[in-house]
Amino acid sequence: MESVDKLSAKVSATIVLAQDDSDLRAIYALCLREAGHVVWEAADGAQALAMVRARAPELLLIDIWMPILNGLEVLERLGRDSEAVGLKVVMLSNQSDADTRLEGYALGVVDFWAKDMSIDDLPQRIERVVCPTQAMPGQPGS
Repeated sequence: MESVDKLSAKVSATIVLAQDDSDLRAIYALCLREAGHVVWEAADGAQALAMVRARAPELLLIDIWMPILNGLEVLERLGRDSEAVGLKVVMLSNQSDADTRLEGYALGVVDFWAKDMSIDDLPQRIERVVCPTQAMPGQPGS
């Protein structure tokens, strides 16, 4: 019975959401907050960097192409910070070539998501990143 309770329990994560498109950022943030997550919003890479350093979130959900610092530049700077130890990073983009993806993975990105993904899938995607070892109902191992 205990394992069923653990599977049905919602995962709540602390997230820095860095997206320069204010409409898209608002939609993502609303969806994540409704799913029970704590979300801090950044409109550019410099804000994202400052928020990660100040808040020590579990997850950084960051657009690749943003003003001031792009997503990869943010990750390069975070690579030297003790505040970023254990930080999981997902990159958002509708266009990322193979070289950009390789550079992102080398900097610690755990996944790349298309911005046009179904918003209904966002909470489950976040849960899989934050708790990758927790089996999800209906998936192998559950």
